[in-house]
Amino acid sequence: MNADLKRRRQPTVVRAALLDAVVQEAVAGGLASVTVLGVAARAGVSKGALFHHFPSRQALLEAAYAECLLQFDTELDACMARDAVEAGRFTRAYVIVTFEGMTSTDRSWAHFSLTALVEPAFAQLWRDWLATRLESVPSERSDPRCRAARLAADGFWLQMLSDPIAQTVPEHNDALLACILTLTHAA
Repeated sequence: MNADLKRRRQPTVVRAALLDAVVQEAVAGGLASVTVLGVAARAGVSKGALFHHFPSRQALLEAAYAECLLQFDTELDACMARDAVEAGRFTRAYVIVTFEGMTSTDRSWAHFSLTALVEPAFAQLWRDWLATRLESVPSERSDPRCRAARLAADGFWLQMLSDPIAQTVPEHNDALLACILTLTHAA
């Protein structure tokens, strides 16, 4: 069977390949370098197939960012489900998932999510996502220690993307994670 014909019968596979290709293109050259032709070529589909799934470059970028948020959200929920202590649970999960994402061997989705934040529409999606999540944990939203922990995790995220030396000392990352997590426990 022709590979293109087989792929046409698997629209979810094609869509996933396109979204992954967006991330890989953005990581390789920044958000501005993402082109429809580049994404289609990297995903191994035609430009027409890309436009069958996404009506525009902007829709493609937004879908990739939404997928990134969904992945983060799913990992966050799983981490929260494993935490028996309610106070600070969301923030601990936020910190842990951020650290895990930045210390894994494939950080492309985490890298893309930061790259995409230079786009005002994506930055708004992030703010809206965080505000919605924090609505469900009002005590953490107003707790300065929890906010400091989330900001520290965001700072770690940025450092890991920009400082290759920081990436080579995992025991320092573990100590930093432990230190940040202490902020999430009630005094």
